[in-house]
Amino acid sequence: ESPRPLQEKLTLFWHGHFATQQSVVQNSYTLYHQNQLFREHAAGNFGGLLYGIVHDPVMIRYLDNNLNVKGHANENLAREIMELFAMGVDQGYTEADIREAARALTGYTYDNNTGQFRWQHDKHDAEAKTIFGKTGPWTGDDLVNLLLDQPSTARFISGKLFEFFAYKEPASETVDSLAEVLRANQYELSPMLKNLFLSEVFYSEAALGTQIKSPTQLVVGMLRDVGIKQVANYGQLDGVIQNMGQQLFEPPDVKGWRQGRSWISSNRLFDRYNTIANLMQTVAQPNGRQGADLVDLLASTECKTATDIVECLAKTCFAKPLSELQRQKLADFLGELPPQPEWASQRDAVNGRLRAVLVLMLSTPEYQLT
Repeated sequence: ESPRPLQEKLTLFWHGHFATQQSVVQNSYTLYHQNQLFREHAAGNFGGLLYGIVHDPVMIRYLDNNLNVKGHANENLAREIMELFAMGVDQGYTEADIREAARALTGYTYDNNTGQFRWQHDKHDAEAKTIFGKTGPWTGDDLVNLLLDQPSTARFISGKLFEFFAYKEPASETVDSLAEVLRANQYELSPMLKNLFLSEVFYSEAALGTQIKSPTQLVVGMLRDVGIKQVANYGQLDGVIQNMGQQLFEPPDVKGWRQGRSWISSNRLFDRYNTIANLMQTVAQPNGRQGADLVDLLASTECKTATDIVECLAKTCFAKPLSELQRQKLADFLGELPPQPEWASQRDAVNGRLRAVLVLMLSTPEYQLT
């Protein structure tokens, strides 16, 4: 439904990047606020987002930082914030840095009744710590600043965002260029994302039509492609997304969803084809309609022939053009329809034929890619 789909896609990215599980946390109120934190900072400042995470009751509970107290440091949050959230694995920090960072995070806890962050001064280790070669009476807030000072942080975040939007294993110069923009703008994400989306590499053959859609992206993207902006039963969507291997608010572990080919197996591919075909025909909308109204979708176009219709639907739904052979086969399957001005008076019949050809288009390997 969002008028800001990029913001929502980034919210989903951060949900997988800062992965937490409802089955562990068991507090939907705090999970809602964590999701709002991701939405607020979706394309904002990464430093602000990282600061929010060390104060986030969900993350504190998920990684046991509520057990991290002076004299009995728990290293879970300190380790994951370096390895998975900020710097990446083996990026210049040591086990000693992790131990000292854990001391900096002592006393960072939450109130389970209110779902609010709490800093317990008497449980915080106020003695000097040495992190990344710098010594001081660091707190968790100071740790965020120390992490942002590390060049590997900008590279790690830039690389992960590039892979989320484009393709795996980009060239090091591509990542370094994005990281430079991120650091030059004090970790404001928007300039770096603009640089990414306007770059030649983002529109290269390596990027277009090569990334496997996640179940959420597949389902939500299909509905938006065919003009459905609201549904009557969101539980139906959640159920089919789970069947395809992605349970929102329940990533598989602290590393989040693996993306890419992890979404595809012989059974899951079958589920993906069937799910899209079923939703196309039956998804219920608040206005009482069922299925996609392709007559409405194509009303503003000037589709006069079956070839025109196939071409218009392909441009709407596919990242790359269909081959001439594919377009011809689909046009032959559709056959000629009545003149477009007559579609409204024959809505059900025309929609039936349009849905049939679109189901064939969406049940292809090409539609699994973006």
